[in-house]
Amino acid sequence: MHHARTAVRTARRRPRFIAPLLLSCLLLPGIALARPAATPVALQQEATRLAALLPGDLGAMIVHLESGRSVQVNADRAFPMASTMKVPVAVHILKLVDEGKLTLQQQVTLGAEDVYPEMGGPMDTHLSAGSAITVRDLLHMMITVSDNNATDILIRLGGGTDAVTARMRALGIDGLRVDRYIWELLANYRGNDASQAKPMGPAEYGELSRSPRSEELRRSHTNTWNADPRDTSSARAMALLLQKVWKGEVLAAPTTAVLQDIMGATRTGSARLRGMLPKATPVAHKTGTVGDVINDVGVITLPDGRGHAIVAVFVQSRASNEERDAAIAQLARAAHDYFLFVP
Repeated sequence: MHHARTAVRTARRRPRFIAPLLLSCLLLPGIALARPAATPVALQQEATRLAALLPGDLGAMIVHLESGRSVQVNADRAFPMASTMKVPVAVHILKLVDEGKLTLQQQVTLGAEDVYPEMGGPMDTHLSAGSAITVRDLLHMMITVSDNNATDILIRLGGGTDAVTARMRALGIDGLRVDRYIWELLANYRGNDASQAKPMGPAEYGELSRSPRSEELRRSHTNTWNADPRDTSSARAMALLLQKVWKGEVLAAPTTAVLQDIMGATRTGSARLRGMLPKATPVAHKTGTVGDVINDVGVITLPDGRGHAIVAVFVQSRASNEERDAAIAQLARAAHDYFLFVP
């Protein structure tokens, strides 16, 4: 009985030594008791469920910027980026600005071969050889209205496609590659083997874009383009790039703000990331659309100081535009609501 009372007294005294020990660990330099980000199980289940509703393939990565909590669906598969490739192009150009190799106010004078017809965007409609435009305006048109001619001019100004991919590697972004100019990518989509080694000028591209194709030939060209490993990214790689940019780990503060402001003014794809969010929710994003591919990648600012949700979604499906848009919008809304209500 005496031994039992001693054991009880000893057991009761033990906690007195545990608390000071924990406190000393917290105070000692070099010792941290970091709590790992909890996996948002409910959001993971919902993202998986929503992705399964869409016929075809979907890759998604959702990250809460401040806490690091994340969910993923097929996040390591390489998908065609389509125009979401303009995000790494913009990052590369702004990095050159940080390095003093370019300036945002720098004027670019357009040459006769700089504007390809029927590629989409205001440059083809409103500008011609001899027009001058600043680097910042090129960035703005490339992102906000997805102007393809502005993209190609910026890629060339930045040293070419290889320079963009090399920049991504230097920033620690794997699983994302930029291989082609837009004129090249779209010519390949139409079954033409144009390349930087076998270039196609604006006049020839215009003829190709207007040439009729049977539905069978269109489907064959699309299937070949879908399977091409060039100009692809995983959802994880794109989300990591956005995460690094938003954390200020890639660009200087002024150029970070430029990219955030421009992406926040995007006018395309209103039914995708923005589609089901509460009205006036700030979303900085970039869309991409080619054939079966419908993408949207960006950062949602949550209300009430809840932080930011990075959402990168790539879709490759023969479903309707409305169904594919809705798949992206539903994932964005799920992310928004989860991180809002489970801070």
